[in-house]
Amino acid sequence: METLTLQTYLDGQWLDACVLTFHEPDKGRHGRVSLEYSASYVAKHQSNLAARVSMRYPIDFFPHECDIWPAFLFDVMPMGAGRRYWLQRENLMDGTQQDLHLLRLGSRSPIGNMRVKESCSDSDIAPLGFAMADVLSRDTHFLDYAREHGAAVGGASGAGGDAPKFQLISGQDGLYYPEASLPDSDANEFFLVKFPRQSSIQGRPLASDILVLETEAAYYRIAKRLGLNVVGYAQYETNQSESANVSYFGADEEKRITTPSLWLPRFDRLKGVDGMYRCAIESLYSLVGNTEPGATVPHGVYLKQLADDWRDAGQEDDVEEMVVEYLRRDLLNIVLGNSDNHGRNTSIIRWEGGIDLAPIYDLAPMVLDDSGITRTSRWSNENELGGRYDWRGICAEASAATQVNCDALWSGLCDFAKKLAPLKRLAEECGVPDEVLNHHVASLNLSGTEERLKTWGLLP
Repeated sequence: METLTLQTYLDGQWLDACVLTFHEPDKGRHGRVSLEYSASYVAKHQSNLAARVSMRYPIDFFPHECDIWPAFLFDVMPMGAGRRYWLQRENLMDGTQQDLHLLRLGSRSPIGNMRVKESCSDSDIAPLGFAMADVLSRDTHFLDYAREHGAAVGGASGAGGDAPKFQLISGQDGLYYPEASLPDSDANEFFLVKFPRQSSIQGRPLASDILVLETEAAYYRIAKRLGLNVVGYAQYETNQSESANVSYFGADEEKRITTPSLWLPRFDRLKGVDGMYRCAIESLYSLVGNTEPGATVPHGVYLKQLADDWRDAGQEDDVEEMVVEYLRRDLLNIVLGNSDNHGRNTSIIRWEGGIDLAPIYDLAPMVLDDSGITRTSRWSNENELGGRYDWRGICAEASAATQVNCDALWSGLCDFAKKLAPLKRLAEECGVPDEVLNHHVASLNLSGTEERLKTWGLLP
């Protein structure tokens, strides 16, 4: 039996929230776990949704017994490229028996407002900052520091997902530091820096990997123009500077940029006059209790859970707007060829007194990926099969899951379709690469968007 303490960042400080007791540590994610909030934490934060470790675990005085690991732990621990890094660094073979070790080792500064207390170690080493040029060129000294000191300064070498990523902070001195290595008072902006997937046998990016990353930057601009809440332009970030918008840096021999990168402002970090605010983030996988990476989960399951959570949070009047937004995002994913729609690529934000869908992120033409990524969040076969979609049926399916009027959902989707109709022109204005603009297959055909919308009955 082993224990770990989960902390949340509230009121400008890290607080001990709950103790996790792992009764079968060698079984990893398949072992039994007890979760118990501390009494003082319950007394002070019981009604605060941001203080919960998950919507599935209300803050109370009773232990929560789990037959397997709580799903929210997979939002916290290293996943994808981050997990591979830690396994390599620790010289470990992958397997569920490593889960607890990786949770303890690599969860100092995950996305959101939680961390594992035992991942944090005090260090007398002064933080070392690097110029943006060093990051862009993947300078050897920068990589050595970010990787070799990554365990000491937090999970800066991976934030989940399959593409290599770094969580970086721009300091007041203009230099860049790995996440959690710099005091909040010295921080200026927070970034998630993505590099291309490394799909080749040699572990290097393919041309398609680079194209996907470059297009992702343009897709965020498209989503913003369409009026959606999107990373880099989050609607609640009223104090965000212009410099914090999404930026793509392509390979440039003169500037010694050998590997392209995409710089995304962190929507879970907000800096205000009274200090730093870390937003509580929870994935759809966590909300529905799924613990299997990449699992296929029906949209109806997600929507029912979201609607229930909205109502539990006292947001009955906002359920229709949330469901319409969910449908719009799925329609956008389809016309943009973003097939990587698993349940960790959509999240909610838990505020003290309510919840919202998190800004859109990981929006890219993943149908171009050579590994053949397919949709894992799906509608019923009657409404989605073989690239064919029945959007009236989808609205009826969403209505049945959420008890929202079907006609209202259809109307909201048709209104959005009018904005989507000139997608080819919008894509050109937003800098989508020509290779994507000129792609003409069923899964990605930007110039054929209007015709597809008419075929689906969303346009007259």
